[in-house]
Amino acid sequence: MGKIIDISAKLTNERPKLKLAEDKIYDIDDRKNTIILLNQKMQSSDMNDLDAIDEMIGVVLGEEAAKEINDMNLPMAVYQSIMVAIMAAVTGEEYEAAEARFRKEAGL
Repeated sequence: MGKIIDISAKLTNERPKLKLAEDKIYDIDDRKNTIILLNQKMQSSDMNDLDAIDEMIGVVLGEEAAKEINDMNLPMAVYQSIMVAIMAAVTGEEYEAAEARFRKEAGL
């Protein structure tokens, strides 16, 4: 019989969370099909278009969360931080590593 590699202990259906304030914690939908949809939207959108960013946030956090965040009327820099945090969560990276990669790719 061949070798069995057991990864069952590594598998979880627990969602990462995004915390924006003490009472503002959102589940991040990091499932495969959601991330495929997010990637498609990211490739076809201008990342400076606020409507596109709201739509991407809606994909992974849900429409209700996206509306709540939009209603906060946050600065653009905060939206960038939210997107970096989402990408870190869905790739399993630490926030700082994702932020450094974003800054490098953006030439900042």
